[in-house]
Amino acid sequence: MGRRQFPPAAVLAVAALAAIGQPLAARSPRLTLVSAPAPVFPEGTSRVGEGALLFRPPGPANGSRPLLVLFNGAGGSARRMLDGMIPEARRCACLLLAIASRGTTWDLVTAMRAARGREGPARLDSLFGDDAGRVERALSSLLASPIVDRRGVVLIGFSDGASYALSLALANPHLVRGVVAIAPGFHLEPDTIDPSQRLFIAHSPEDQILSFATSRDRIAGSLRNAGFDPAFHAYRGGHIVDPATVALGVNHVLGRAPPAATADR
Repeated sequence: MGRRQFPPAAVLAVAALAAIGQPLAARSPRLTLVSAPAPVFPEGTSRVGEGALLFRPPGPANGSRPLLVLFNGAGGSARRMLDGMIPEARRCACLLLAIASRGTTWDLVTAMRAARGREGPARLDSLFGDDAGRVERALSSLLASPIVDRRGVVLIGFSDGASYALSLALANPHLVRGVVAIAPGFHLEPDTIDPSQRLFIAHSPEDQILSFATSRDRIAGSLRNAGFDPAFHAYRGGHIVDPATVALGVNHVLGRAPPAATADR
């Protein structure tokens, strides 16, 4: 889970170049699932499509479980994010799906970084690329399986992955119940939102990579103004994924506990 810094202030602008210097293959962030055969996933870790890993904890063969979709920070990997979340999957009896970005970070983050300082507004769908397609294809496969509770899809991200997960979740309320965003740097809100989505944002005031105040005031504040009721939680330890905080967030989004305590103001 990487610690690369991304400036918290982000301005929507013209479509940007991808990290490799080629045009971003822009697409809408709205995910449309395609029909797929119902796959069989054994207990343990399995591969799902391109660059995605599923973890199914031990448990009854019948019945569905919530699905936690994981987005690592810049420079991290799907495997490391998955391995770090396995204790949480066992605790909450959830499935894990970790998806790899095509580049070293998520294409939305690359686009936002390159867009800074450019002139002219851009449509939201000019800032997403094939990383959203990877999510779409993996979910098409997973949600065809009876082991997945389609009403319990939760996106969980850290750092750049938190910015991506939050932005993607807001664009897909028809698929995503809610999001756990750990140390995000920014978020994008679509024109149409569903304030019934459950949002949990957490940040450490000791974070030296991304701004705690940006998460608490700008991101959570904007979401409140939009009509959401996000839970905000402060944790100790700097720019890290804190397992206890993740557990609070999962419980909140799945409706298993009241909102977590808010941050110091």
